[in-house]
Amino acid sequence: MPETSIRAMDFARWRDDSALHELLRRAADPPTPAALQALLDRCATLEAIGAFDQGGALIGAAFWHRLHDEAVEIEYLAVLTPHRGLGTELVRAVQQTCGTHVIARTDHDALEFYRRRGFICVPTATDPRWPQTPRFLCLLPCQELLATQPKGPSGFELVEGFAQLGIVQIHPPQERWPEDFARLRALIQRALGDSALAIEHAGSTAVPGLPAKNVIDVVLLVTDSDAEERYVSSLQDAGLLFWHREPGWYAHRMFRPRPQESVPAANIHVFSLGSTEPLRMLLFRDYLRTHHPEREAYAATKRQAAERLAQLRGDAGEVMEYNRLKEPFIRELGARIQASAGLPRGPRT
Repeated sequence: MPETSIRAMDFARWRDDSALHELLRRAADPPTPAALQALLDRCATLEAIGAFDQGGALIGAAFWHRLHDEAVEIEYLAVLTPHRGLGTELVRAVQQTCGTHVIARTDHDALEFYRRRGFICVPTATDPRWPQTPRFLCLLPCQELLATQPKGPSGFELVEGFAQLGIVQIHPPQERWPEDFARLRALIQRALGDSALAIEHAGSTAVPGLPAKNVIDVVLLVTDSDAEERYVSSLQDAGLLFWHREPGWYAHRMFRPRPQESVPAANIHVFSLGSTEPLRMLLFRDYLRTHHPEREAYAATKRQAAERLAQLRGDAGEVMEYNRLKEPFIRELGARIQASAGLPRGPRT
């Protein structure tokens, strides 16, 4: 690739430049001159970084906004041909500049671009501009954020939940678990519509061949999980109990199906888009799906933890204590997964 420079872009300086207009046509395909002007107005409110050739001509650009302290979202990204490879450099520059996870939304046309650059890609709600086009959330974790934990209290509070004691049962892999998740996904989708930005099968039941408790773990991403008024009542009306909240631990909320509901047992974890913990969960899931030795080691750890809890507590065991017994293995393997993924480490110095 010819020598280029990537740096912050003075949008007002470039607003009327034909190269910028071409880049935005590639990124968003505005159908009319008026739509292009509206797009330029939107870009004026965003942070921007540009790629420039040796002569100073604009040949690529990325526009983004901050979601919260842990993530930014790229709204528009494009490069002029034949500058292939420059898109990768722009993504890296955004992440290194911000020191956060990076989010993008796309359709099938750019999906492979993001996958090849280490993004976790999952289905998401449709865009009103293209209601018939399947859309995807693309999530690029930042290694330094994955390696940290919140320092303050979690603020754990039972809402409609209650203590559940008993023997933790680890079941052999069940063929019905993917179908159970599909039923839960449909229930949540009906309840929240496009407010459900992603509904992903996580945890051990999402890994073929892995034994697990007969409980489906679901990751539900919303715009802001602290804004309970936007989703809690809809999930409750759909037959879910608001089990607990942990506002100081990645703004986590958890729901479970009501005991009388004819839906699978589940832990439905609600997080804000771009939060660190669901990215850890999805990385862990995807790694175990393709790494047999680690999957077998985790299966042994799960059985040992359940047996140890039964020895210590009998039929008064708690799942949270079972999770603590597994935690050293999960943390060690999680660190290796993050290191092996080659993820960016944070802001440039």
